[in-house]
Amino acid sequence: MTDPEKPAAQLPKKEPALWESYGSFPVWMLKLIHALTPNFLISKSPAPKRKLPQ
Repeated sequence: MTDPEKPAAQLPKKEPALWESYGSFPVWMLKLIHALTPNFLISKSPAPKRKLPQ
């Protein structure tokens, strides 16, 4: 069975244009920040959470 709420063919996500905004930031500024940030500062996994004393 197919779910009636989901479309049969999902469209690929479109990347926002350079002059649009993503949230409250302009896309051009986000691309500039990404280009200037060194690769070792960009992490794919979040830092582990510390456990609070009980």
